[in-house]
Amino acid sequence: MPGSRALHADLPLKVVALGGGTGLAALLQSLKREAGRSRDPWKLTGIVTVSDNGGSSGRLRDELGGLPPGDLRNCLSALTLEDSALSDLLNYRFKGDGSLAGHSLGNLMLWALADLTGDWVRAIRQLSGVLVTVGRLFPSTVVPVTLCAEDLAGRRYVGETAVGSCRPPLARLWMEPADAEPLPEAVLALLRADLVILSPGSLFTSTISNLLLPELQEAIAISRAPVVYVANLMTEPGETAGLDLESHMAAIQAFGRTHISAVIANSAPLQPEMLARYQEEGGEPVSAPADRILDVPVHCFPLLDPEAPLARHHPDLLNRAIRETLPRL
Repeated sequence: MPGSRALHADLPLKVVALGGGTGLAALLQSLKREAGRSRDPWKLTGIVTVSDNGGSSGRLRDELGGLPPGDLRNCLSALTLEDSALSDLLNYRFKGDGSLAGHSLGNLMLWALADLTGDWVRAIRQLSGVLVTVGRLFPSTVVPVTLCAEDLAGRRYVGETAVGSCRPPLARLWMEPADAEPLPEAVLALLRADLVILSPGSLFTSTISNLLLPELQEAIAISRAPVVYVANLMTEPGETAGLDLESHMAAIQAFGRTHISAVIANSAPLQPEMLARYQEEGGEPVSAPADRILDVPVHCFPLLDPEAPLARHHPDLLNRAIRETLPRL
């Protein structure tokens, strides 16, 4: 039975990471060394939320239909074995004021491949082959979906961009259409998983949104794989303003209906100048006040990238934290 054996980082584990945006990309980047090692590599699968309706992705979705490709592109780039000119091209954004301004070349490439093949999974696989990536990547669903929320005052937010500006706490969080079917490959990966990792990132619009699909929730429960949540470094103005780590965890368990087995949180302090910039915008560190929260063990490690201009998880430090957490699950 998946998830029933003891977990050890040197075993060939089947690991599924869920999320979206830059958070899932950062997590996949930290895990790709395990998927790319020559001996007993991890079988790594990323499941990406596809409710984005902002930026280049939102424009392509509105104008051409199909899935928003931005988070998929970010994650493909993160799984590339080595930095290359192709990887740089994937992330190139057009400048100027024309119709292409702001669009990512990788978004256009991915959408074009999906149009040519008529299949988003095949498009991702083909681009993965060109880039030479490790692991597999799937959208959570190929049905165009809209993320919706309602706060305690009864205000409704429709679309990921609107939900990102909501005022917590939320009374409801759901996906439309309610009967959107998840991708079968994503369900199968979860059913076979030894470990499920929820990525950091925007709490409602990235981390929880995949868990709003009931079949994905059920697959995690059936697999009996431990679920590890990599906590955010900072709160975000809007959707997580004023929420502490316990509130993040409670939201995942309430809206995502998924039991968390353990949390990995950051213990490294921000530089005063960086902290002041975040506080001016309404952000605060997401710290762990205890080693158990909501009866879930919380494991603290220094995860902050000291060289990054913004608060970001360092891939090597996050990799080490995950490896050291496995025997404790």
